[in-house]
Amino acid sequence: MWSAESGQLEITRLLLNSGCEPDITAKDGDTALHWAARRGYLQTTRCLVEQGGASPLVITHEGQTPYDLAAEMKKGDYKEVMEYLQEISDPILTKLGQLNRNDFKELVALGTFASYENMVYLAGPCNIGKSSLASILIGEEIPKTWFSTDGLIIHFGRNGIDLQQRKMIPLKKGSVDVLAKLLLGNPEFKKQPSLPGESKEKLSGDPNSKVITKENQLNPPNTSLYPSNQEHMSPKSNQETPKDFKEPPIHTAHSIQDNLLEKIIKGTNIMHIAPSDLIDFGGQKSFDMTHQLFIQHRGTFILMFDGRKGLDTELEEYPQEDVTAASVLEHWINSVLTYCNKTEDKMPRILFAATHSDSFSEDEKKILALKFNEELREMFSTHKLHDHIMYDTVFFMNATDAADPEVERMKDTLVDIAFKQSTWGQQMPIVWVPLDLQISDMRADGVKLITKERLLQINKSNNELALNERRVDDFLLVQHSIGKLLYFDEPALSDFIVIQPTAMVNILRAFITDIMFWPEKGPVRDILENLSSTGVLKKTDLFTLWSQPAFKDIFTDVRTKEYIVQVLLHLDILVEPKRYTEMNAAADLFLVPCMVKERIPQKLHRNATDERILCISYHLKETVVPSALSFKLIGAAISIWPLKVENSRFCLYFQAAIMDADKRNELQIHVEGQRIFAYLINDVSKQLISPDLATTTQECLTLALGRILQFYRRCFGKQSHHLTSDMFEIEVGEICNGKRCLIPLSDAKTKAQWSCKNGKIHETKCPLNWVFEKNKKHCDSNCKGLETEILVLRPDDQHFVQLAKTLGIGDFYNFFIELGMEKADYDNLNFRYFSNPMEFMLMGLFEWRDKTESDQMTATFRKLQTALKAIERQHYLCQVHREDHTLIEKAHNSLQDVPSDDVINSLTEQKLIGDCIVHLGVELALSIGNIKETMHNFPRDLNGQIHDLLTKWKNCKETKSVKPTIYRLMVALKRVKAAQGLNFLKKTYGVD
Repeated sequence: MWSAESGQLEITRLLLNSGCEPDITAKDGDTALHWAARRGYLQTTRCLVEQGGASPLVITHEGQTPYDLAAEMKKGDYKEVMEYLQEISDPILTKLGQLNRNDFKELVALGTFASYENMVYLAGPCNIGKSSLASILIGEEIPKTWFSTDGLIIHFGRNGIDLQQRKMIPLKKGSVDVLAKLLLGNPEFKKQPSLPGESKEKLSGDPNSKVITKENQLNPPNTSLYPSNQEHMSPKSNQETPKDFKEPPIHTAHSIQDNLLEKIIKGTNIMHIAPSDLIDFGGQKSFDMTHQLFIQHRGTFILMFDGRKGLDTELEEYPQEDVTAASVLEHWINSVLTYCNKTEDKMPRILFAATHSDSFSEDEKKILALKFNEELREMFSTHKLHDHIMYDTVFFMNATDAADPEVERMKDTLVDIAFKQSTWGQQMPIVWVPLDLQISDMRADGVKLITKERLLQINKSNNELALNERRVDDFLLVQHSIGKLLYFDEPALSDFIVIQPTAMVNILRAFITDIMFWPEKGPVRDILENLSSTGVLKKTDLFTLWSQPAFKDIFTDVRTKEYIVQVLLHLDILVEPKRYTEMNAAADLFLVPCMVKERIPQKLHRNATDERILCISYHLKETVVPSALSFKLIGAAISIWPLKVENSRFCLYFQAAIMDADKRNELQIHVEGQRIFAYLINDVSKQLISPDLATTTQECLTLALGRILQFYRRCFGKQSHHLTSDMFEIEVGEICNGKRCLIPLSDAKTKAQWSCKNGKIHETKCPLNWVFEKNKKHCDSNCKGLETEILVLRPDDQHFVQLAKTLGIGDFYNFFIELGMEKADYDNLNFRYFSNPMEFMLMGLFEWRDKTESDQMTATFRKLQTALKAIERQHYLCQVHREDHTLIEKAHNSLQDVPSDDVINSLTEQKLIGDCIVHLGVELALSIGNIKETMHNFPRDLNGQIHDLLTKWKNCKETKSVKPTIYRLMVALKRVKAAQGLNFLKKTYGVD
């Protein structure tokens, strides 16, 4: 106490080295750490925590932590002490957005224990010795024959760290349990305050009335405790339960202390061993999407490669593309570090190991090791998160020799890194222990998944250590963040907990796997071959894959299957191209972007000529785009815009997709290296791409990318407050001589033009349509009208709609005459369409176009501009490219199906659309010939005309027509202001 109070750093170190306990308390509950913090001694504070293992969360009798005492002073070095204590105290808090400091104090009111959790990951190309090294680290026999890892293998608690000797040692299965880890953490139980009216009578039969004083002290409370042999609680749920499910034992404070006492009496040395989890990742690229679930912020990644082949040799294990060890390592580093912040402990850390050193002499090994060091330094020394990458050291080893000195050197490095983690020795609440024990018991009994309802019932049986439901959520989120289980706190996903994460590996392995693991023939082979070539997986085929013997112990009932489907949809591993089919809202097929191997055909690239395409690029600021992120972005886009279909095949390709943005434009997404590219391609000219469409598309993609990045940050247990502008930068541009020509968006906003490397001058006006101000209704004072490139083009029916909306009936007569039409033409139109001004103007414009083109001339925008200029309305033409895309946020999967006949009939029978035949036909992309035919066949029958138009649209076989979806019908009704019909569709299909 005195050394801490007076800031005597060396004396404090000496006392700790001689075995003094740092957490001994004075009469007022103060510890040495309280005094060091109160006096503002930063180095002494650090020494007590890092060398002595003092808890930063221990509280005085007045409920104050060391942080609170430092905060009271608010001067001198106290700020640094506060920042340090905040940093080491908050790792749990950062996992739980709903917890504040007072919440945490309440959570640890019954006591805490130090947690020593560590993870080691083995990753890299195929066939390099990852599994052999894993065998050494867990003490199993080293395989003599190579068997590629199918997905990944998790070895829970099989790799230990001796805290006293600071050595890494292998552990046998079952040698470390939750109680042993609790004992290792020097637990302290605290007296729980009695509630009003609660009995304070001590129950008989308590054998632990005295304080146990040994190296790991345990202080049982004097409050009444429930006996450990209390009957198990009978579940009240009527859910289906696996036949081999055993109700886990009840764990009260009494029973936990009883079991800990037994371990202390046995004197087992396991209390000095901190277990590590070891994850062995398969090297095939097919598994990139599944690996995302198991990459955590803490721990150390060992990236391995074959020392015989080096970093730049093309690997024969990847015949489908040019892959080297360097490219695989770069991919892994970017996948791991994309979502990490700079932290003081620089976690996760990344090491490098080269294998097959036994193929070289000692001199050759030294030369190669230096060469590998230099190559890795060149690759990663300029990485923005290079502090996480230990590129100056390569462990050149024989991964089949447990006695190799390089293996020992690497193990010592792993131990040093573990001790430097900010989470090492982190204080965890005692009240979490019962649930941890019960889940561990279920896991040992082979239970893979459990419903949250059942877990809450089990939790209630823990008496004074039972948690309320919110605290159970806190516990599950932390356990998820450290990879002990999988729990998704999302609607429709929080009903289940995957308590055995390896079960999810097997679930994914059923369809996300490499061709080398496929059966030689049979229905499973056929399903996987079709999936690999098309990216399409029928739901019945998915369930067929899951019905194989290897998965039957996981999928015990239909409810479990449906839950797993929802998880995979949440992770965008599965994507629904459509969902709504008559009365059944279940998907009948899925898209699996990560399994598609076929690249986008060159002919589709060539179709995107310079004159027809606008381009936008997203560049992640921290790193390149990991494969999993690109698959999720494509999956998100597919849920908004329907995939294009060519030759009865969805246009889904390896890291690329083509979608129908609307009836005249397609959207392409490509992921290449450091950037994500999106193209809008018009069927005639980029000048005809609506700025509303471009801006809405950009907003959707930007929002989706931002949410995906935030999703991954949450998977790491991080609360991110980053703006999207902090995570990536945007470039806009065009295609020039077949190649992208881009300029930063910030520059485009300040420049009228830019010069590309081809020496061509580009105008920024068109690319700036990606960020057009959609609420803008009028031109700026300096507007020069439409570009020359547009004036020579032919307006389509949609342009006439927008022009008629802007012009209005009052100006139409003069405009019509200036176009070269006769008064008699006007009178004839007025006689037929006088009751509907919109149809009157539209039919007049169609008649002008027909007359112009029958005279062997082209009806161009220039002719329209000339007529508008004559009536001093020339800027009306600037509005012809405007479109209403406000419903895009409603364009989810359930609206990508074709509306049923019943819906079409209801719209007309209930008269929900109104008098807008011509306008509706144009919005549905029907030709004017089709519209006139309908009007002729159903004269004076408005409902007949509407029904005929909708039927033609639904069954349209025209070449350029896109899929007639519910969403497109909603857009059409909104644009013709058929509010009743739109509301009917929203209600029918459950749209908010």
